[in-house]
Amino acid sequence: MKAGENPFGDLLQDYIVESLPLAEQVGDAFVELERRWRAGDPGDQVLASVTGSLHTIKGNSAMMGLTPMRDVAHALEDLCGYLARAGASRGDEAAALLVTGGGLLVDLIGSASADTEPGAADQFMARVLGFLGVAPEASAAGPDRRQAERRTQPRAGDTEAASVVRVDFRRLDAMLEVLGEGIIQHSALAELYRRLLRRVGACEELGELDQTVLSLQKTLSRLESTLMETRLLPVSTVFGRFPRMVRDVAHAEGKRVRLEVTGGDTSLDKAVLDRLGEPLLHLLSNAVAHGLELPGDRVRAGKPAEGLLRLQAAAVSGRVAIRVSDDGRGLDQTAIRAKAEALGVDTRAADTAQLHQLVFVAGLSTADRVTTLAGRGMGLDVAANVIHALGGTIEVESRPGQGSAFTLSLPVTLAIVRSLIVEVDRERYAVPLSHVAETVRAEPETIRQINNQGVTQWRGDLIHVADAGAVLGTGKPCEAPRPFYVVMTAGARRRGLLVDRLIGHQDIVVKGLDPALGRPAVVSGTTILGDGRVACILDVVRILEGAAHGN
Repeated sequence: MKAGENPFGDLLQDYIVESLPLAEQVGDAFVELERRWRAGDPGDQVLASVTGSLHTIKGNSAMMGLTPMRDVAHALEDLCGYLARAGASRGDEAAALLVTGGGLLVDLIGSASADTEPGAADQFMARVLGFLGVAPEASAAGPDRRQAERRTQPRAGDTEAASVVRVDFRRLDAMLEVLGEGIIQHSALAELYRRLLRRVGACEELGELDQTVLSLQKTLSRLESTLMETRLLPVSTVFGRFPRMVRDVAHAEGKRVRLEVTGGDTSLDKAVLDRLGEPLLHLLSNAVAHGLELPGDRVRAGKPAEGLLRLQAAAVSGRVAIRVSDDGRGLDQTAIRAKAEALGVDTRAADTAQLHQLVFVAGLSTADRVTTLAGRGMGLDVAANVIHALGGTIEVESRPGQGSAFTLSLPVTLAIVRSLIVEVDRERYAVPLSHVAETVRAEPETIRQINNQGVTQWRGDLIHVADAGAVLGTGKPCEAPRPFYVVMTAGARRRGLLVDRLIGHQDIVVKGLDPALGRPAVVSGTTILGDGRVACILDVVRILEGAAHGN
């Protein structure tokens, strides 16, 4: 059944919104329970923690007439009740049954808006009945009367729930579009005020107009902040899919892996979260398949047989940092260098950090065997491309025998970006402030030429300084030294960009590029300024990558 055609489509979406997080929590708990049982821990608290969620899912599914979901939840509830009793078998078979059922429940609920085949649910119930030694006719489970009675009684939190209204995300997108137009019109009004001030000078009416413009800016800022909060979701909505995936990959590779997830309450715009799953999937699967050693190899190296994989998120300086780290063997620098040179990449002058960054080169894999998961390089170029398209950066650290860590830095939202507006050869460009470390007046005597590249000292370090006209390809020679440079940063990279003017800070509404026009190498999007002109948004990550490759 399709939500768009079902007269109860809105109810079905409410069911998914309420039940899917519960199912994911149940699935994660079963993965943790399997790990604890293998370590000799009975995991009674984990087992007890899922019963309430399963009961709720069963009741919700029964009310919606979703029989496969109801039956799977009921079977898992019976299985957990059996395993909670003293003397019940808590071996690999029981653990595998729980993990399989938890994953099936997530899949069924997640696809509830599409046609659901009952076959998988029937097969799982038969496995549970076989494990419990129960005759099939004894398991005929209708809607639970206790659940129905419970739903007729007031529940804690009902008052708060009554004040919550679910809004289709497309409406939030439409509201954001309207807000963006308002921000553009405010910029136009502010520009008009400045032009009037220059033409007629100060007067009482212009003073009042100035106050009105400032008040409108504050109002729009509050509206922007409120709307952004409604678009933010915890990263746990993406992280929740990974425990079972890591468990399955580890089993396929014959490895023991413990996944630690922290910072799941860190918030990101849904538009960012929707595209974050693929790169994280690549990073985690590569860590398990190629980063972590087999249990016997770990023990011989003086490590615990069980590998540790960490997935962490935190808000840092107006952005979100996500770190995927493991305690495995680390990157093989010799293999990376050999593979890179085979691909035609000159690595003679590359230091350790630059060698590590080569794992993001397309086609570079150090795996010594071909599998569906391959090695540390298979898919990492895809992951890096997605992160860069989101306006983020990805950095890698590694220590031989101690493990590797990939750190992603992402903007909280892609829709409205605080930027520095600069002018180069009479054209204006926006540089996202999250990538601006400082603006500096360029004194000619402080910039030297080394190997045909400008170099200056900034905060005690030497950084390259490039002419913006050359980087942007305007084709216009710079007749006089440009008076300012912007120090741009992305991860550990730094570079100065010489510009003609610093216009000021401004919230810009990001507009996508027309695919028919292609994607300029150093531009990530466009925006409309207050005077109606279209300005390009500079892709700082690609500019710095070009600098790293001598461009």
